[in-house]
Amino acid sequence: MRKKYFICNCLILFSFLCSYAQIVNEGILVISSTDNVYFENEYTNKSTGVHDSNGNLYLNNSFINNGATSSASGTTYFKSAANPLVSISGSSNAVNFNNLEIDITAASQKGLSVADGFALNVSNALNLVSGDVRLVNEAQLIQTHTGTDANSVSSGKILIDQQGYASGFKFNYWSAPVNSGGTFSLLGNKYDGTDASLNPFTPQQMLFSGSSPYNGVPSVLDGGSNVTTSMTINTRWIYKYLQGTGAYGDWVGLNGNSALNPGEGYTMKGSNTLSANQNYAYYGAPNNGEYLMPINAGEESLLGNPYPSALDATKFITDNLSILDALYFWVDGGSTSHATTDYLGGYAIRNLSGGIPPSVSSPLIGGIGNSGSVSTPERYVPVGQGFFVSAYGSGSVVFDNSQRKFKTESSGDAIFYKSSTDANADADSELTVNNQYIRIGYEDPEGFHRQLLLAFLPDSPADVNYNLGYDAVLNEYRNDDLFFVIEEDVTKKYAIQGVGGFNETLELPLGLVISEAGSHQIMIDAIDNFLGPIYLKDNLLNTTHSLTGSSFNVNLPLGEYLDRYSIVFAPAETLSVDTAETKNIKIFYDGNNNIVVNNQDRLALKKIAIFNVLGQEVLKLDTNLNNKDRIEIPFNQSNGIYFVKVETTNRELTQKILTY
Repeated sequence: MRKKYFICNCLILFSFLCSYAQIVNEGILVISSTDNVYFENEYTNKSTGVHDSNGNLYLNNSFINNGATSSASGTTYFKSAANPLVSISGSSNAVNFNNLEIDITAASQKGLSVADGFALNVSNALNLVSGDVRLVNEAQLIQTHTGTDANSVSSGKILIDQQGYASGFKFNYWSAPVNSGGTFSLLGNKYDGTDASLNPFTPQQMLFSGSSPYNGVPSVLDGGSNVTTSMTINTRWIYKYLQGTGAYGDWVGLNGNSALNPGEGYTMKGSNTLSANQNYAYYGAPNNGEYLMPINAGEESLLGNPYPSALDATKFITDNLSILDALYFWVDGGSTSHATTDYLGGYAIRNLSGGIPPSVSSPLIGGIGNSGSVSTPERYVPVGQGFFVSAYGSGSVVFDNSQRKFKTESSGDAIFYKSSTDANADADSELTVNNQYIRIGYEDPEGFHRQLLLAFLPDSPADVNYNLGYDAVLNEYRNDDLFFVIEEDVTKKYAIQGVGGFNETLELPLGLVISEAGSHQIMIDAIDNFLGPIYLKDNLLNTTHSLTGSSFNVNLPLGEYLDRYSIVFAPAETLSVDTAETKNIKIFYDGNNNIVVNNQDRLALKKIAIFNVLGQEVLKLDTNLNNKDRIEIPFNQSNGIYFVKVETTNRELTQKILTY
């Protein structure tokens, strides 16, 4: 009687629209935990509607949700023997279920289609009895229960898209959002998605080849853009990475049948399609629940987002902070050859402070170059994206449902590195009112651009010392490169430094390595929520250059400069250090090819060094300096500005002079 009574009330509420074969909720619809409700026709929850289902709701047709939904218990069934295809759509772009079951048994069965950009939220279990769930384009499935996978799969699967590089020369680092029997394989779980918009439920299995010249082959299409012959992927470039210490031999070749666990990453090159990128369709049981990936301290591992939804990198790093502190994403920089020595690209980095793009040719970097095809990794890791981690502790890397979020690439909140569309994101979408960011750029003579991130995070535990999770080292660096030096540890090259609140007395040391003669520039790429001036300090010459005003051109001899420069926030008021000990030392040029050092107090001097404006040492004296009140230094260099540095036992004095 309970069931019949509720249906009767529903018919009264919706009687006005029943003649149009549609059921509409404009108010509050509550299905209690003891109710079983059946909707035969298409159901619309309007923008004013509240759909609160805690019982069992059976839908024989599509669900259009423009309003609010909630579900704390019970199951929603898409169950039909009459309709081969039903759908979820609506202006709300989200729907919430407790349990969800798909059982479509009609002739020409397809299943449930979830509209592009729609969040299918399931608190507990997804039961795929019959018929597939097609997550169209950027639709995602988010499950939030704790523990291991609660789903059950009979004959149904999910299908979800992701795009990779079109080029047959460019690597993507992938991970799979689906499995078959607990593991993923390319043969059976990854399909040609070229015609996904036309044939969303029936993609064709990719083909594989391992033959020379080791290139992919694009799909063959008919006049209606349907795939008639699937793309061919060359297995020569499919690898996983055994947890190792960075040796080339830790890469292990795979084929179409190789099995990977949820959370394992793999590499693959594109199909050589002429399209902007290549679409793939993953097909299988959705990955869900907790996954553990054992790793030892000192090892690296190629992992990836295991879910058919975005992964919150901040939550993932925080949950695993005893093992890892950053994510490293491979980004191709324009490779046009299979030769390893010709690969172009680098690793974008993300940690709790923020993210930076890879060191690639400057025109490719969003916000810097003209093409802007490479951007900063955002907080949310998209579906199918692989990444490296480097373990400083031993244990198991944990993936779980609490790390899942609905974030799309089109919104700029998640970036999958694949094509010229990668640079649509803002500099940092999680900017808060208190956080401040400075992006410091460095460009070498060949035009490769390194970006460093300095993050002022007053609401975090970070400070000027090393901070786990807030400071990230470079996992690869170039022969010419710029980096932060933290706690005077020059063995580590940091690309991201997170500190506490901003203070204009802060001084952040930089390291610079030069292997090639030519112009090396240090600049400000971007600032977020920061208003003050930024200076580059030359610690040798005791000078500052305003990076806020212009780039700084460095032309130094080849070598390592690990304590030469710092980022500071106030100009050098004077080039000398005026103390009681050195105040009576006077330095000047006498106009007769001599530099004169008057030392009327006859202080003990250790060294006198003279530098040109490039910071190059042109003359040094460290003998016969004492017991004299006047030292004349013959100086026959070309006319110009020089810096004279006098070192006493306890102090040093730097003075700028002009020779003429």
